[in-house]
Amino acid sequence: MSATLQILGWKSEGLRCPDHEISCLKASGQPHAITLIQMPNGTGKTTTLTLLRNALSGRWATQAPTSSELRKLQKKGGAPTGLFEVKLMMNQQRVTIRLEFDFEAGRVRYRTTRGSGQMEKFDPPPNFRRFLNTDFVDFFVFDGELAAHLLDDKYTDANSVVEALFQLSTLQKAGEKVADYWERHAEEKGDEQAKKKRETKLGRIRTRLIELKRERRRISKERDEASAKLDAQRVLYNEEIAKGQTSEREMKEAQDNLEKAQSEVREHAFTVLDSMRVPHRLSTSFAEAIYELKRNLDRAKLPGTAAREFFQDLSNEERCVCGTPIDDKLRETIRERAANYLGSDEVGFLNAMKTDIEEAVGVSRDAPAAALHAEIADLNSKVSTERNANNVLDALRVAAERADPRVQAAKEEIERLEKLVGDFEDQLERFEDKDNQQALDSTWGIDVMQKRLEAAEEKLAKTSETLELRRRRDLLKRVLNRAHGLAREGVMTEVCAEANTKIGELMPDNDIRIERIEHCLVLDGQEGGSVGETLSVAYGFLATLFDRSDHTLPFIVDSPAGPIDLAVRPKIGQLVPRLTSQFVAFTISSERTQFVPWLKRASHEPIQYLTVFRRGKPEIERQAHATGDVVETIDGLKVAGEAFFNGFQLEEEEAA
Repeated sequence: MSATLQILGWKSEGLRCPDHEISCLKASGQPHAITLIQMPNGTGKTTTLTLLRNALSGRWATQAPTSSELRKLQKKGGAPTGLFEVKLMMNQQRVTIRLEFDFEAGRVRYRTTRGSGQMEKFDPPPNFRRFLNTDFVDFFVFDGELAAHLLDDKYTDANSVVEALFQLSTLQKAGEKVADYWERHAEEKGDEQAKKKRETKLGRIRTRLIELKRERRRISKERDEASAKLDAQRVLYNEEIAKGQTSEREMKEAQDNLEKAQSEVREHAFTVLDSMRVPHRLSTSFAEAIYELKRNLDRAKLPGTAAREFFQDLSNEERCVCGTPIDDKLRETIRERAANYLGSDEVGFLNAMKTDIEEAVGVSRDAPAAALHAEIADLNSKVSTERNANNVLDALRVAAERADPRVQAAKEEIERLEKLVGDFEDQLERFEDKDNQQALDSTWGIDVMQKRLEAAEEKLAKTSETLELRRRRDLLKRVLNRAHGLAREGVMTEVCAEANTKIGELMPDNDIRIERIEHCLVLDGQEGGSVGETLSVAYGFLATLFDRSDHTLPFIVDSPAGPIDLAVRPKIGQLVPRLTSQFVAFTISSERTQFVPWLKRASHEPIQYLTVFRRGKPEIERQAHATGDVVETIDGLKVAGEAFFNGFQLEEEEAA
């Protein structure tokens, strides 16, 4: 069944942003294709985006906000209550999701109105629940940074949103239901006491395995976050050094020399390792021994010129090569004595071996070992060069650290983060432990625990007389896992192809494309692109997901052109109308330049222009009443109209 989600508008009262009500509807009752909402920094753009995300995802229904999160949403002056209400159209059915805040009690409550009733909970229509969840909403209600994050595996999980959209998890859930059925069936069979004991053990093993996997995910995430901070801190460290007394040219030259020396050491080390795999290069005694083997074969005249197959073939003839008739007795004698000769394969092998020995050590038994010793000496020289280059760079860094406390602070933070990342790596190694002799609570190896789980399940199956059922369960789970893998591969390939088609339409003169979808988007033949290319790739990918024949979702974007160079903004302005059927964007005055005019030119429908700001600026308020359609609240103004929107110059105001 197709699913179309449209934003009709929202209302905010008693919260950090000024009280306001936004309608995205035209006079005809249909939503505007493009709505631009201009709000100065400090007016509550971030608050409004947070409220929209949580209203649409139901996040706070399952994970209550912390007191700190609630305080950030409370209006200045300590208003005890607040509300946020978003109005939606879902397949021609109006749905209202309302958040009611009680700041004194520290809680938030959801109300959902649809059809003819109101529910005291977050309760969207069933066919929209796969879109309205915490994993999904952030991909169509987002800020400008999402574009860059989609190409960085430290931030997003692009493949998970594709899986959620196409409901690939259904196959995994089916596998879980199969496992649940087997466990229920096992409970009904077998000796009660033995079964209970093994069920308890199985439960403990399963719980421990879940805990280990959860702990590994947590540590991996913290390790990745620390690694990202470490990378950023190294960039900051280099920037601070560049500002100091040390010449940037000197620092770059020292860094280049070190990298060159490290590369030479690495390449030469591989050469030495390859040489050390050849025995006669390690020691002259090996060379002498294998050469002596060749000489012994020569003295024994091995291999001979005649092969076993010659005599076997001769025994089948009527006459010998000399003309003597071959009777049965002579034929049997020939066959018996043929065993004394080598086969053709053996002859070929020995000849090849003797040739190889001659080429390797025939001229000199000492030369191969001497060559290896020379390579090792050369490697030592290159290691010394690397050490000297490292000392030079360290000296420049130490001088910069002594001259500037900021550089020293950055260095100390790098050391702290390096230790932290190292600690996380050490902790993650525990999960690879293969020791299966430890007690349950002392076992950290996930593979070990997985094998214990399988063994415990088999013992329970034997006790419960359900071993055959367990085998069927395992077979069905393998089939479902295989089906999930094939479906996932097919969907990812299709989405990738469709996204590349969309990107080609958005940038016909550019060959940047997505190669595959993993934790992030992996580009074909390059790690990243320009800001404009990155945005186009991200928007093309998201449009492929959210604007399809079977479902259509809006884009709600904070600062769609904020971090982009002026030269790139026209391309993004031209791109937006082709992305989706509804585009709602928050912006500030400085982001209009080279974006809004091109957006207007590319749009086939009139754009709705809204400006929201706080009260207390008499001159701007007079201009608003003179040039626009104004709605006032206790602490804010909402002004509709293109003229006021384009003339508004307030960049930032004091947050309430």
